[in-house]
Amino acid sequence: MKQAWKVGVLLLAMSGAAVAAQKCPVIETSMVDKGFGGGPWRVMSGGPGECSFMAADTSVNFGFSHMVSESPELAQKSAVEMREAIAGNSLVEPILALGEEGFAYQQKDDSGAVADPKSMFFYGHRGSVTVSGYLNLKGTITPAQRDFAAHLIASTLGVASKPKALAKESDCPYLDDALVKQLLPTGNVSAIVPGKESCVMSADGRVITVAVTKGPRSTDAAAGMMQSGGCTVDPLPKFGKTAGIAHHCKEGNPRAQVIVAAGGRMLEIAYVPGAEPTDEQRATLIAMMEFALKH
Repeated sequence: MKQAWKVGVLLLAMSGAAVAAQKCPVIETSMVDKGFGGGPWRVMSGGPGECSFMAADTSVNFGFSHMVSESPELAQKSAVEMREAIAGNSLVEPILALGEEGFAYQQKDDSGAVADPKSMFFYGHRGSVTVSGYLNLKGTITPAQRDFAAHLIASTLGVASKPKALAKESDCPYLDDALVKQLLPTGNVSAIVPGKESCVMSADGRVITVAVTKGPRSTDAAAGMMQSGGCTVDPLPKFGKTAGIAHHCKEGNPRAQVIVAAGGRMLEIAYVPGAEPTDEQRATLIAMMEFALKH
């Protein structure tokens, strides 16, 4: 289930970092409203490779996010691995609109029946881009609603054939490629860049996230983050008064986080490798922050 776990972590990181938006650049809100009803729908977040929509009832929602792989072959392989990972506990429906290995799925309960017929997930690929999506409605999702959601999600994959647009979804200005390679040395490196102020990179179950928050309370927010989770925090005075690296946390996944507040913004870079980061990995994370602060 490592692949499924990885997608969950990525979606969580992305949703926490995504910037609220009034418009999704690739899907019109009116299309969501017409296709699923239960509106009015509104855009909750939007960016080059991620959008989320929500109805007045917050349990009714729809969204997608792209991940950019190193090659089309690795993107297709990622879809195959994802399907294999969830096949044992999910009802899987092939969806060719989402690529040769694309599919929709719903989790099953202990009896083998669909656990929640109002909820559905999607996974697909085109070129070097993979896409994951979700749909939650008030009533049972019909085949027509499933297919409509799949085609909306598939319509966003045109980016795979547009080099400039693809670069916006995969190039994180805050991360140095050589340092990323040190923390993600093996596997297919996938990228999510949901907005100008956030990035997610992953490979083989390891995840790097970047989040930038601007505002007058950024220093207070940074101090609060360093005090949460029961972590050991080592000060990093070279980055300023409110700067440190948190590690050996008592709560949450094993991780290291470098947090810096200066100039009206807070910058956080986190590394979640599945085991407690080593001294060398923490040093690389600090070097990442030094690079990020210059960009």
